[in-house]
Amino acid sequence: MVISRGKEIFESSYSWIFLKVRGHSSACRIHAGYGEGPHLKECDVHDAKEDYFSQLPDDVLSSILAHLTVVDAARTSILSRRWKYRFASMPTLQFRCLDMFGIKPYNHTCCPYYQQKFLKGVNQLLQLYTGRKVTHVKMTFCFGRQFSSEFDQWMHSISRLGVERLYLSFDCGINYPIHNSNPIRNSDKLFKFSLELLSQASSLKHLLLYHCVVQSSIGVRLKSLRTLTLLGVLLESDQLERIFSSCLNLNLLELCYCKLPYKLWISGTVTSVVFFACGGLEEIDLWAANLHSFECNFFSKVRFYFSFVPMLENVMIDLKGATAMPYIFGDFARDLPAQVKSLTVKASQSQIEYFPIKTQMFRNLRELTLVLVFTHDFDIVNISPILGVCPLLQYLDVVQSRTTRDGSGSDIRPPLSPTYHTELKEVTFGGFRGSGAEIEFAVYILRSALVLERMFLSPCFTCYSGSGTWEKTRGVSLDERKRNSIEQELHGQAISRNAVVIIQ
Repeated sequence: MVISRGKEIFESSYSWIFLKVRGHSSACRIHAGYGEGPHLKECDVHDAKEDYFSQLPDDVLSSILAHLTVVDAARTSILSRRWKYRFASMPTLQFRCLDMFGIKPYNHTCCPYYQQKFLKGVNQLLQLYTGRKVTHVKMTFCFGRQFSSEFDQWMHSISRLGVERLYLSFDCGINYPIHNSNPIRNSDKLFKFSLELLSQASSLKHLLLYHCVVQSSIGVRLKSLRTLTLLGVLLESDQLERIFSSCLNLNLLELCYCKLPYKLWISGTVTSVVFFACGGLEEIDLWAANLHSFECNFFSKVRFYFSFVPMLENVMIDLKGATAMPYIFGDFARDLPAQVKSLTVKASQSQIEYFPIKTQMFRNLRELTLVLVFTHDFDIVNISPILGVCPLLQYLDVVQSRTTRDGSGSDIRPPLSPTYHTELKEVTFGGFRGSGAEIEFAVYILRSALVLERMFLSPCFTCYSGSGTWEKTRGVSLDERKRNSIEQELHGQAISRNAVVIIQ
């Protein structure tokens, strides 16, 4: 039986299992050691008048098991008859070296004894699941090339389970991001993962690989794969291009903390590409006919070539270094395809002082988001020329994070002359604290936007966390006196009759 054999496979440690009983809850410590029968301590489950857990619907029980590792799920088989058979129907399997043997996280490499034991246990369990449907498999382990044959057997077994999501981490301990300031160490010892191992996984749609060298095969065709995420991965020259040729229907590609070659060509069927904190790359050439969204975060300046991206509309760019702002609002703006409608630019304290006064024209841009991070003492008025270089801009979102400037904004320079804008409809100003410079910038927009409908001013700000996700952070609240003062200074300044200023 699957359950009885599954209990024999794994060497368990102490675990707390909470049983709901009528009138009270009792915590029972269960020791399900290898080769031993279960022993109950600190309470007696026979005192329970009723087991509420076993009365839960099937979908609830399955959801509980889906959040457990295989080892913990196997332990639940001793709770009752209903739990005993539930383990065999888990749609998700999670294996992790550290959990199985109780190894502390700081001991981030298992010894050969545990590695062999882990391999044997997982292989036996995967064989028991033959013929069953498992939609999600997650494995975290730390063995290298010496176990390549056993790993091949793993992949063969997984391919027969109908897996749709596969997570493989070749490092079971401390994460070491890979980028320019922290290059890969002992890269010759990294596990080499070949996409050829997935050639029989006809149902696989989502693949995540962590801490390995990714290799492709010319003869591999992964028709079902839709998303590929590479974390802390070493990509050798031409490997990414071969991956694109193997993944015939890939939609999303994410590369985070990866070590990349000098130049990359983005091609294939991808519609969305994300680069985050990758190192080694200096040039990206985009040749993707279906690419709709492109997002990048690099530790140094990277040159972009938009060779063939007829569908590209959304771009997010975050480059480090003093030359980033002049490049983004210079050559990058000039080369950006005309059909791009939404642009998000992130700048830090060390970069914002290089924000150029004169910029290239964004002729077709409809949405612009400027994320200004840790910009202490930055004069927000300096970004006012943006309206003049974005003639079709309809939505402007300015986010200031932790800004402390409280200057008057107009005591040194002459007042700003409005640049009449015929398309701007909505402006959001996050991190607004009512300083003189901020009010002067708000007045400038009100006097420039001929068809403005709404302006939102909020002390809260949102931080962009990647992949289209924003995290809202509450800033210092404006008191009633400050709010009234801001309202008085902005009252009657709007040139648009329909403009409404909302101070949150």
